[in-house]
Amino acid sequence: MKKPEKSVNVRSLAKKAGVSVATVSRALRQPDTVAPHTREKILRLVEKYRFVPDGRAANFSSQRTGLVGLIVPTISNSIYAEFTEAIQSRLQAAGPSLLIVNANYSAEIERDIIRKLIESRVEGVILTGYRRDASLYQLLEHYRIPFVVTWAISPKRSIPSISFDNHAAAAEATEMLIKLGHRRIGLICGVAAINDRASMRLEAYQSVLEKHRITFDETLVSQQPFEIEAAAEAATRLMSNPKPPTALFCANDIQALGALFACQRMKIRVPEDVSIIGFDDLPIVRTANPALSSVHVPARQMGNAAADALIAAARQQTPIKSQIIPTELIMRASTAPLKHSKGTRR
Repeated sequence: MKKPEKSVNVRSLAKKAGVSVATVSRALRQPDTVAPHTREKILRLVEKYRFVPDGRAANFSSQRTGLVGLIVPTISNSIYAEFTEAIQSRLQAAGPSLLIVNANYSAEIERDIIRKLIESRVEGVILTGYRRDASLYQLLEHYRIPFVVTWAISPKRSIPSISFDNHAAAAEATEMLIKLGHRRIGLICGVAAINDRASMRLEAYQSVLEKHRITFDETLVSQQPFEIEAAAEAATRLMSNPKPPTALFCANDIQALGALFACQRMKIRVPEDVSIIGFDDLPIVRTANPALSSVHVPARQMGNAAADALIAAARQQTPIKSQIIPTELIMRASTAPLKHSKGTRR
């Protein structure tokens, strides 16, 4: 691995490219103003030396910026608000300030955010989910910026994570529905191709069905954005099936609420006609009618642990150790044993 940022700066990069410092700066800040051939040559060197410009003022004397970056996929889900509040509270007590950035479930946006945080020489970065290009982890390591993955368990020891086990939590919810007698279990989840948490929950659902020798039916699975309207439409389609599911596992509480509202509009009784289990245990699901069963996600505990680990890594150079925080399946009125009676839609 190359030496950290001191090994290459704008001046030495310009010398290697055979251009002026101003040209390098324009290639990084205003690429359209630089000739394509020159720009490509500069960017190849940037990639080779893992160079990220220092975005701080030239007279910034302290090596410590006092900032920690938190990248979340959305700010519309209250589960991330609870998580963020926990991190902010811990950081305020220790000194650093929190910089919160929304990646909007976009890998491209997240990549740009990570580079901007490195430019700002933040003291640490808290990431949501594990799945991203390995070069981004390498870039953070290169600039000696501590980072920790949350909301997903990292499969690599070199990439520390403080999270709950998505696969185990989703498996427990699916197992519970099977224990209650359900065999036609629908799944409404996020888009697995762009969301590692959704992918793990989908994989858990499939593996539990296979374990119990229940045939996987792709018509009972709907991958949707984490939006209430999209989930309601998905539930409407699933419950309009000639042989509808007797239970729905929704891999997010927003989706579970959408499913509940769709069933109520269709005069489908919950839980008499269909059981519903959500994921997150948001406060709103506890006051829904009926109250929704859900996987309780330890968002506050995870935020506290991630912040504490990052502060120790930034200030005392203490290596971040991965942690798995347990979840809990909370059963409420939206879930019931399967009943075979003429009064239901079975």
